[in-house]
Amino acid sequence: MMKSKNISKIWILCSLLFLQCSEDVLEKKDLGAISSDVIWNDSHLAEGFLNNIYLRALPGWDVNASRMTDDAQGPDALMYGEASPSSQNRYSGSYNTIKDINLLLRDVGSGSISIEDQDQMKAQALFFRAYLYFKLVSTYGGVPLVLEVKDQSDISALQIPRNKTSECIDQIILDLDNAILDLPESYDSSDYGRITKGAAMAFKGRVLLHYASEQFDPAQDKGRWQAAFDANNEAKIYLESIGKGLHPDYEKLWFDEGANNVEAIMVRKYSLDRPHNREAGCRPFIVGTNGESYDKPTKQLVDAFPMKDGKAIDDPTSIYSYDPTTLWLNRDPRFEATIAWNGSIWPLNNPAPNRTSDLEWTFQESAIEGQANSRITATSFNCRKAVDGTLEGGAASLSSPTDWIEIRYAEVLLNLAESANEISNSGLAYDILIQIRSRAGIEEGGDNLYGLQAGMDQDLLRDAIMLERRLELVFEGKRSADLRRRRMYETINGTHRYGYEITKTAAFDALSPTNEILDDRKILEAGILDGSINLDDPSVYNTYFTTKLRSLERFGSVDEDGDPIKYLDNYYFFDIPQDDLNKNPNLQQTAGWPGGDFDPLQ
Repeated sequence: MMKSKNISKIWILCSLLFLQCSEDVLEKKDLGAISSDVIWNDSHLAEGFLNNIYLRALPGWDVNASRMTDDAQGPDALMYGEASPSSQNRYSGSYNTIKDINLLLRDVGSGSISIEDQDQMKAQALFFRAYLYFKLVSTYGGVPLVLEVKDQSDISALQIPRNKTSECIDQIILDLDNAILDLPESYDSSDYGRITKGAAMAFKGRVLLHYASEQFDPAQDKGRWQAAFDANNEAKIYLESIGKGLHPDYEKLWFDEGANNVEAIMVRKYSLDRPHNREAGCRPFIVGTNGESYDKPTKQLVDAFPMKDGKAIDDPTSIYSYDPTTLWLNRDPRFEATIAWNGSIWPLNNPAPNRTSDLEWTFQESAIEGQANSRITATSFNCRKAVDGTLEGGAASLSSPTDWIEIRYAEVLLNLAESANEISNSGLAYDILIQIRSRAGIEEGGDNLYGLQAGMDQDLLRDAIMLERRLELVFEGKRSADLRRRRMYETINGTHRYGYEITKTAAFDALSPTNEILDDRKILEAGILDGSINLDDPSVYNTYFTTKLRSLERFGSVDEDGDPIKYLDNYYFFDIPQDDLNKNPNLQQTAGWPGGDFDPLQ
């Protein structure tokens, strides 16, 4: 395989050739003169074609998934039952990439590229065909299976009907199985981030887990959980055999980049040359950036984290007492690794006066430079997970090189635990939950169960597993997928997401003789850091701040709940976009949508 230093040049070249997206380079060289015969006789050009598929198909940081859950603020139309037709427009774009995948599969062997490179390229392409079809099937149910290159001038050949969902899943698994045969265990460090055998095996486990779930089998009578268990168990055994496992540090695993990260299974690499903006959206607002946009934790998420002994905050058997004022004390260590609260220690490399110490503030009027309260997190919490505090704040915080881990070993374990429970293997499910909680830093307890209830039946254990998925994988785009695949939106329909509105008191204003809030804040910070002011004491905290419950929903406030969540049943399988229906009269619309009669459960 060619080295990464050549990848960026080659994908640009090939995207120019096939997508014609840069006039500057086209003016320098007639790239259209490069024929397909040349591409498949040149390993670098062929790799460039594959790299373009990576760029279009490989997932990255999903900054909007959490707004579709009870974990974060997000006034999305879907959450209020107001999705417009064709709102999930994944259809044609996915098929454009599938077309290029089929082209590679057909033609890569027509030239002089070595058999070994051909096999690896085909395996990677097969993986991405499976990946894209699963995205389509998860969104729409069964879709047309296009497995060969179609003549674009033959309209009738392009107008094919939807395959059954079961047929699509069978093809996805077949493509993954064939990919697994030829994918390597790993690549040279310069090619880190390419799809490996372990990534394909783990993804197969994810696919079968979803297919066994209620989204695809509402009655739970199809007996699909054994296949999900087998695939996830095979993935776990293989990954362990090549040295994969849980990273020793939950908080820092995102910043341990490269092949030495034992937990990373499927990764999209970023760099300062090719960064993402997720960092700016999670960090506190600074003038000139787009902060205060992504993953603002709700009270529901805050309350979901257990105490340090693994017991729920309202569990009377916990050895720790929960106080709603100092809600951060004695919690599951993942709480502090995930969430920043008013007065928390959160070192960020942000310029003064936005930051004058390592303390974070989310009370009203705490924002600097006249941005008032519109740019203060509406929940009073910020997402701290995978935010690199060493990056320079201000405009530079728009550019983060932190890699996205699409699949990590913890998910493989949780997929296995869930499927194990569904086939009545509760012992293995318990063992996995204990591994996850132990790594998190939860206390073992006298019964060695890390806060888990002993002797849970299948239903209670399922709830425990789904909670663990929620906490362990929070803000990784998995909660929204879990709510859909297990049809759990009904459990939050009719409810409201909440946060807090925190205001300063007269005692805060009296800290400094000036009228500047910043001066009061500096004095408070100094007292906290020298130990003379202890915000971990509820009475002290309440001396300086007043906290009110606040609805995060549309039209919500401290006085009104606003609109409740109303996720509709037909959202479990969306409608085919009308433009695509117009192009293909043989497409049936999804049942549950206007004019729809295609059953996505077949």
